[in-house]
Amino acid sequence: MNTVNARVWRFEPRSSGQGAAWIIGRGQLPVGLARLVHINALACDLQSVVDLQTKELEARLLLSYVVAPAGSPLQLDHQSLIASSRHIRSFVSECAGLGLLTAASEALFSWTDGAHELNSFDALPRPLSKSYQSSGVRPDLLFHVPEGPIAGEARGRYRKQKALLPKRLLAEQRRRLAQLTTWSAAHGDHSYFMSWVYVGPAGVAVDIFIPEASGSGDTLLTDWADTEDGDSQEQPFGEPGADAASGPGALPTNQKPPAGAMASDVASEEITGLEPLGLMVEEPTRPPQEIAEEAMSRLYATAPEPAQEATLAGISVRGRWVRADALGPAKHEVMVGVLAERPPRQVAMRERMARSEGRFDVCLDGRLLTVVRPVAAPKPEWHQLERTLFDPR
Repeated sequence: MNTVNARVWRFEPRSSGQGAAWIIGRGQLPVGLARLVHINALACDLQSVVDLQTKELEARLLLSYVVAPAGSPLQLDHQSLIASSRHIRSFVSECAGLGLLTAASEALFSWTDGAHELNSFDALPRPLSKSYQSSGVRPDLLFHVPEGPIAGEARGRYRKQKALLPKRLLAEQRRRLAQLTTWSAAHGDHSYFMSWVYVGPAGVAVDIFIPEASGSGDTLLTDWADTEDGDSQEQPFGEPGADAASGPGALPTNQKPPAGAMASDVASEEITGLEPLGLMVEEPTRPPQEIAEEAMSRLYATAPEPAQEATLAGISVRGRWVRADALGPAKHEVMVGVLAERPPRQVAMRERMARSEGRFDVCLDGRLLTVVRPVAAPKPEWHQLERTLFDPR
C-alpha cells in the first residue's frame, strides 16, 4: 500500500456565499496504484471503439511516471513530468486527481468498489439526470453509499514550492468551495466534499474539504496525528475579488502558458477537465447498464487470451502482463483484464491491501480487472488473486 500526505479540513458555509474553513487532522491517506490505473481504464466512450490494447498502452504510460515502492509515499517522476508536453502532464495529473478523490471517498465515507455504485456527473443515467441540473457548476463524481449519494469534486495544482501543502487556502479553493456550497443548496443541501491534489518536485499531497454539517471523517481521524499549532485557526472562503483572481504566478484555467514554458516555470497549474467515467455513458434509448455490459463484451473479445487457463471465482479472464517502460527501465508491471461475466461481491479495499502484503495491488469493478506489481516481485498466481478478492476468511 502506498500513501500520500493528506489534511482534512472542515468548512462552514455562511451568508452571501462566504464561509470559513479550518484543518481538523493530518495523516497518510492509503492509495492503491491499481485504482489510479483503473479510473483511467473506465474513462472511455462506450459508443465508440473499445479496445483493451489501448487501455494497456495508457496503463503503461501512466505507471511509467509513477514512483511508488511498496509501503512508501506515492511519487511522480518530476523530471520526466516537467519535460513532457502539456497534454501528457494533464493526463498523468488528472488520473492522480480522480484516483485520490476515490481514495478519499473510501477512507471518509466507506465507499467500496464493487459493492457501491459510482457515477460521473458528465454521464448520469436517465433516472439520476432528472435530479441534477445539466449546466453550470457541477462536481465530478457521485458516490453511492448506504447513507445516500455523496458528490465528489476533484481539483488540484502543480506546485514547485518546497512546501507542497500551502499554509493558507488558495484563492481558487475559496472560490470553488463557495460554488459547491451554492450547488448543494440548489439540490436540497446535497452531501458533497472536495479533494485538492498537489503535484510537484516535493511529491504528491492532497487537501480534503468536508462541510461542517457532515459527520464523516471522524473514524479516519482517530488514526491520524493531531493538528499542528495554528491549524484550527479559521480561514475565510468565498468569491475572491478581481485582485485575487488566481494568486501570484497561477495559471488561469482558460490561459495557456507562454510558448516553451515548462511546468516548473509556473507556480501552479490547475488539474481540470477530468474525463468522465465512460462506463456510465448513457444512450437515449437504452439503459447505461446494458451499454456497459456490451462494452465489456467488446473488451473481452479484443483481449489477448492467456497462455494458460486463467479464472477468478470460476470465471474465465483475458488479459496479459505488460511492462511500464515508456521512460526507461520498468518499475511496475500491469495487467488490465476482463472477466467473461460479472463476479461475486468482493472483500473491502483495506482487507484486500492487507492480504496482498505489498506484493501486488488489485482492483476489480464489475468485469474490469486491474493488477499492478513491482517488477522485483513475482507475478501473483490466479488463486492468490482469487483469495485476495473473494475469500471471506
